[in-house]
Amino acid sequence: MPSVDTPCRLHYTTSVLIDGHIAIDTGGLAYLRTVEEQRQVDHILLTHSHIDHIGGLPIFIDNTYQPTPQCPEIYAGSATWDSLEKHIFNDLIWPNLDRIGGTEAPFYRKHVVDAHRSFTVGKYQVTPIPMEHIVPTLGYLLEDETGSVLFAWDTAPFPEFVKMIDSISNLKAIFLDASFPNKLGWLAEKSQHTTPSQFGRMVEQVPANVRVIAMHLKPGHHDELIEELQQLNLPNLEVACSETLYEI
Repeated sequence: MPSVDTPCRLHYTTSVLIDGHIAIDTGGLAYLRTVEEQRQVDHILLTHSHIDHIGGLPIFIDNTYQPTPQCPEIYAGSATWDSLEKHIFNDLIWPNLDRIGGTEAPFYRKHVVDAHRSFTVGKYQVTPIPMEHIVPTLGYLLEDETGSVLFAWDTAPFPEFVKMIDSISNLKAIFLDASFPNKLGWLAEKSQHTTPSQFGRMVEQVPANVRVIAMHLKPGHHDELIEELQQLNLPNLEVACSETLYEI
């Protein structure tokens, strides 16, 4: 498990793969090893419409499509679906896949999700949590009988965060935004992201047995962000690394 001072690959885009078949965001999903491994991903949870989170989706669908009734199940808020359908799957940037696939051989199956309304994906109960970002954005809480994990990136600090954390039963880990160094606090504020100092205040009450994993570090400031995160002296802090398998 990489610690905060262990070098890891830069966070160019965002996607997390869970159990080999559930993805949260698709920034890098289209470039996951083999096509057969990509075809194992049958559920995709989208947080929001920004390109580093949805940019791999059209390529992933193109890579894995087979003309059968089986297709990936894609979950996103209504604002994200609106952006995808108006600006991506519009026959200009990418083909309108609903028009081409129809109902007999669809490219994907659309699910519109709402904040705080839970649904089931595989063995997990999934609860969308509203984040504080410049477009409507959802974090996701995944729960099963062994515990809970919160995925909360692309967000500014918000007052309800600590209360929300306290309300989660058997919390095992938090994947949390840490985008810009402290000197760029003005940029974090305008783009609604988080700095290491804000990150530290958000998690200072989190119990030490809950893993806190920093996500979404801007590549151009990676080393400075690592240093500032390290200065928080949080014993449970890690930096997300694409080469790491997190067993939680």
